[in-house]
Amino acid sequence: MQRKLHAFLLAFSVLLVASCSKDDDTAIISKGKYDNGYFILNEGNYSVKAGDLSFRSYDADTLSQDNYLAVNPSGSLATTTQTPEYGTIYNGKLYLVTNYGGPLVAADEYSLKESARNASLPANGHAFIGIDNSNGLLSTDNGIYPVTLSSLSLGSKIAGISGDVSDMLKSGNYIFALTASDGIVALKTSDYSVAKNLGTAIAGFAQGKDGYVYAAQTNALLKIDPSTLKVDTITTSFNVRYNEFVFTSGSIVASTQENAIYVLSSDQKVYRYVSGNNSSLASAYITLPAGSYFYGKGIGYDAAKNTLVLTTNASVWGSDVNNTLYTYSAADAGLKSTITYTGNYYPAMVVFH
Repeated sequence: MQRKLHAFLLAFSVLLVASCSKDDDTAIISKGKYDNGYFILNEGNYSVKAGDLSFRSYDADTLSQDNYLAVNPSGSLATTTQTPEYGTIYNGKLYLVTNYGGPLVAADEYSLKESARNASLPANGHAFIGIDNSNGLLSTDNGIYPVTLSSLSLGSKIAGISGDVSDMLKSGNYIFALTASDGIVALKTSDYSVAKNLGTAIAGFAQGKDGYVYAAQTNALLKIDPSTLKVDTITTSFNVRYNEFVFTSGSIVASTQENAIYVLSSDQKVYRYVSGNNSSLASAYITLPAGSYFYGKGIGYDAAKNTLVLTTNASVWGSDVNNTLYTYSAADAGLKSTITYTGNYYPAMVVFH
């Protein structure tokens, strides 16, 4: 009897170990080639080399280049006279928007295999957001258009919005859109009708852990209550960075771990606003090393690592072949890594899973 019990316990132990090993293996199985890291969407060298995606693996202090073309050799992301400018991941798809007559494309976020493309946009595309499992919105230099996600086909232009529209953000019952003519416009999520104009801004948007939606004027942060549409203004001692010449996503991001917003200044610094503490903006949180200049959006927040990723170039115009990717701790501003790489890439923005 004792021998049988011993044999049973031994068999159970072997089964348990095998079961745990299987579970452990499942936990570390990659979802795809581009799982363990993030993308940098590059504008490309206009008229010389088309824009594409760089990939930074967490396991390497280097960047791999031209990843979209490598996966989709018959469908390059853009031509040499189009500039990829905006990327976001929504429901497992990476959506990429290319300016100057370029397409809106969707690809698997882990394999980069293209699943849909719309190369006949009615206007130059600027930004994309998902609304639900079937629908999204595309901002352009001529208003906002609804998007059917499965095909990327566009519906009729949304009434009440005209001219140049850049960043958008959905929060609860409202969609916030940054327009050139009317400033921040809040649309009702239910039917896309205009709910309220919230005033001028030069950069947006980020939603803080505190629930507020943040945008910026030249010398102020705007703190928007997404339920009531009430706007509080927080004066800054610095000029908020934005690109007045071409479309670039706003240089403002939010932490997912604490009530903190990060915004770039026009003199190559990062400022950190802690919700409810206006004095937190009194001094710079991070200052770029001499000889480095923000390019494109310039900043991204990596929620997986709680870090700030800064895209820079040795020229204020982004035209130098020397690029540096800085990674800082979002919690204490400590420098985590520096990656230098060469080439005329013109990084538009960082895109995280």
